[in-house]
Amino acid sequence: MQNPIFPSGLSVKRAKKLAKELVKSGQAPDHTTALDSISIKELNVPWAYAMAQLRQREVSPNYLITLADIEKVMQDEPLLSHNGFGFDDSYPDYFYKLYAYGKSKAEYLQGFKEDRQKLKQALDECQRCCLYLQHLKKIKTVRYNLGSYGLKHSAERYHRALKLFDQSYVSNGALICAAIHMGFKVIRQDEDSPNAWICASLQSDILIWEKMLNRQGNLLPSAERRLIERVTRNIGLSLEPEAS
Repeated sequence: MQNPIFPSGLSVKRAKKLAKELVKSGQAPDHTTALDSISIKELNVPWAYAMAQLRQREVSPNYLITLADIEKVMQDEPLLSHNGFGFDDSYPDYFYKLYAYGKSKAEYLQGFKEDRQKLKQALDECQRCCLYLQHLKKIKTVRYNLGSYGLKHSAERYHRALKLFDQSYVSNGALICAAIHMGFKVIRQDEDSPNAWICASLQSDILIWEKMLNRQGNLLPSAERRLIERVTRNIGLSLEPEAS
């Protein structure tokens, strides 16, 4: 990595010089904090994460996920659609009326085809899911409490806090697609469910952050305040300023 460039046009070499200037002027207590403040402004992640992203972008500018990546996941998962997992055409008519909100078999299959096409075009949603999922630690075992539908809403809350995009919405299918693409172990919850279990650690910073969303304040124990500050910083967010 010679001298990579942030999306804004700022080079890493120049960013390091700016960090030194921030410390010298007293605007940052140390060089690490100064670098983090610059990278959070540029990419909404701390410096170490930003450097990893820029290294990957030298290989592929859209490294998180591309339309081709979505297509590949959908080829491997023929039952995955924008809403999540669906059904093929092998069931009798009564099955679709029972599990597809009263639709006939023909109506369901037409809607499923359209929903598949919608996922193929959901690049922005899948990108937002990847940005969220990069803060989850992969594990090999199922926890049975990290479902795709719940994590979809978690991703939306994260992006509302991140304020990087005009839109925070992501679909259940986009979350599943992004998780498969990023190498998470994904298991359909049930053969008649659109949702999946995502194998990730409950000790991931972003899950701790969400759990403690409403627990910020000076009255908290110092250890808990430090934990909130650490996980918030690690996922590329800034702490809310204290009310005066």
